[in-house]
Amino acid sequence: MSRPSYLLSNHELLQVFNLTHTATAIHVTEDAIIQEANDAMLAIWGKDRSVIGKSLADALPELKGQPFIDMFKRVWNEGLVISGKDTAADLNIDGEIKTFYFDFEYRAVKNDNGKVICILHTAIDVSERVLRQEAIELAAEKEIALNREQALNEELAAMNEELSATNEELQEAQNRLYLLNTELEERVTARVKELSESEERFRTMAEGTEIFIAVGDESGNAIYFNKPWMDLTGRSMTDLLAFGWADLIHPQDREDYVNIYLSALAKKAPFAGEFRILSKEGNYRWLLASGPPRFHPDGTFAGYISSCIDITDRKLAELERQNLSALVDASSEFISLANVNYEMTYANPIALKKLGWDTVRNRTILDCVYPDDRNFAEKALVSLAEYGNFRHEIRYWNERTGKPFWVEWNGISIKDPISNEFIALATVGPDVTERKRHQEELQDINEEMAAANEELAATNEELAATNEELAQTHFDLVQYIRKLSDSEEKLLQAIETGKMGAWSIDPNTLKISMSGFVRELLGLQMEGEVAMQEVLNTINEDYREIFSATLDEALNHHSSSDIEYLINNLRSGEEKWVRATGKVFLDEMGNVAEYSGMFMDITERKLDELRKNDFIGMVSHELKTPLTAINGFVQVLQRKSKIDGDQYSVNALEKTHIQVRKMTTMINGFLNVSRLESGKLMIDKTSFRLDQLLQETVDETFISPSTHDIVFALSCEVTIFADRDKISSVISNLLSNAHKYSSNGSTIEINCELRENEVIVSVMDQGIGISDEDAKKLFDRYYRVQSNHTISGFGIGLYLSAEIIQRHNGKIWVESNESVGSTFYFSLPLH
Repeated sequence: MSRPSYLLSNHELLQVFNLTHTATAIHVTEDAIIQEANDAMLAIWGKDRSVIGKSLADALPELKGQPFIDMFKRVWNEGLVISGKDTAADLNIDGEIKTFYFDFEYRAVKNDNGKVICILHTAIDVSERVLRQEAIELAAEKEIALNREQALNEELAAMNEELSATNEELQEAQNRLYLLNTELEERVTARVKELSESEERFRTMAEGTEIFIAVGDESGNAIYFNKPWMDLTGRSMTDLLAFGWADLIHPQDREDYVNIYLSALAKKAPFAGEFRILSKEGNYRWLLASGPPRFHPDGTFAGYISSCIDITDRKLAELERQNLSALVDASSEFISLANVNYEMTYANPIALKKLGWDTVRNRTILDCVYPDDRNFAEKALVSLAEYGNFRHEIRYWNERTGKPFWVEWNGISIKDPISNEFIALATVGPDVTERKRHQEELQDINEEMAAANEELAATNEELAATNEELAQTHFDLVQYIRKLSDSEEKLLQAIETGKMGAWSIDPNTLKISMSGFVRELLGLQMEGEVAMQEVLNTINEDYREIFSATLDEALNHHSSSDIEYLINNLRSGEEKWVRATGKVFLDEMGNVAEYSGMFMDITERKLDELRKNDFIGMVSHELKTPLTAINGFVQVLQRKSKIDGDQYSVNALEKTHIQVRKMTTMINGFLNVSRLESGKLMIDKTSFRLDQLLQETVDETFISPSTHDIVFALSCEVTIFADRDKISSVISNLLSNAHKYSSNGSTIEINCELRENEVIVSVMDQGIGISDEDAKKLFDRYYRVQSNHTISGFGIGLYLSAEIIQRHNGKIWVESNESVGSTFYFSLPLH
């Protein structure tokens, strides 16, 4: 079929296509190869027709790194239409990269089968329109700026008047500051005098005690030894100060003890250890040494005050006990120990073998006895309390074989040397099965068995020798018990000499035992039982709840305790500070057997701390007045600098404002520490929504654009009864620490959840983390993580937070992995 003459040829169509004003091009393949482009499109590209047949990336290399080439690939591969308005594109026009704005469209053209055959590319240059719109917007912004400048000028005039009044207030504040400085210098002079007198009292006390006391400086060098050291070693103060005491330590103990001391010194941590030291008589004495770290008022490490007590008698008693234990274990006799309830606590190896037992756990003394003889055994045990001992022949049995065997059952009651109460039962029994068998056979044979009589006589001689051995063993056991009692008495005397005392509580009866020093300090009778209520009466009412909570925690959770509280002597009414440490001891069954510890008079140290806190509180309070004035001046200057457009001053004043705010926070922290330790930090409880307080605190803490991603899960729509301001301070402190100790761009996550009768709040960061050693002391006053000293602070924020939570009967703790991050938790009761 012939083509009509009026239809245009392909060449004519291209000529018409080139005349269109809309820039148009046709591309094929995903590389956007240019099959055709009209003159308008070539003008936009700044190219001639030599680009026909090239890919878009080769024709316009400046498009690399811009999104257009990737758009062509998507349109070809997915059959899409992609368009844009006011889209910026960087093009190379006459060797110079310029930015133009286009309305464009990339349209996939498909055949009847739906396959993409080409991409139709159209573009309209709207650069003039876009630039005109930007100019209009810029003019509007300038007009707004002019109006703002006029308003700021009016505000500046008002502020100038305010600044004049502020200058007058500043002059008055400077006068008050001069008077304050004069008074402060006088107080510092008085304080220095008090410290000198305190040091003299320490030396007098140290020279008057029998405890070995030494003082070391921050580098580990000794600077003082008291007189007992010189009496023990026979060396002068000069020789001892030259580190000459270390060569007196027994060679087997020297390296271990010196390593303990140097390791503690490196960590500025407490140390304790035992070692033998050569006395001037030429023999070695055992010493138990301990030393807490000292710190200057500014929190820097000052060294140690170490104390040692002579434990030679105790160590010798332990050696004797070990020797006796070895003797008992090696004995061929049946030897065992049981408590007052006849529950087995020990049986020597031969006894376990004969009984067919692996252990004495969950066993009583009656389990040893053959079932047919247990009624007799029960009566014999009842008579033990009345007569103190017994001696019977009775049948024991081997549980594995079921066979009985005879023993000569010797029971010995062990009594407390002080109360004379029955506290344990010891049994010693040789196996007399052979003898009993001979006795039974003797009853069945007649006088004609002369040979049997001779054998019986030999057996009787062996029994006599066994009885002598048993008597000697019994004598050795009694002597050991007496020596053990003497050692305990000497230890108690040494403790009381050092202004310390011992106490013990029976977990079942809550019966209290205490040394004479403790009774005298509390004003209790020196003899007789002590009731728990009497002890509570001596404790200041502000500390009774803490004391009771510590006692319950120890007995219920088997935790150690270390608390300080105020007491009033029941006889004299004298007020003193004491420190009580305690440890729970468990029996073999894992039950609490005893809760005991030490009791120390710390009145002098506590009064020194209180005087120091009063001084810090006074200085902190006085510093707030000039700091408030400085903050006001900085704010005025900030406004003026912004109005003047002085960006350098704006930045400098912003940094000044941040430092003033940090100083205010530190001063408030010192004031709170002072109030806390003087008992003036009041807890004013009200009912409030916890989720609302969390949101408010987050908003206040991150009032400016944060460098961290804050994730807050509002999951605690609960009302609690607590001090709203104090709980807000705890939350703010945890958020501030998370911000300081984690890098910019990391996430800080705040969570809240309900568990039974309490609510738990957590703050998790992705910071530097905390070591296990630091985590144990993190909530101590003035303690800071040792691994990072580049972040400012005095170590009082977490200490105050812990005290606030404790006074709400809650708990605070931390879980952390070094270099991963930390999560701080605190819990509050819901009623």
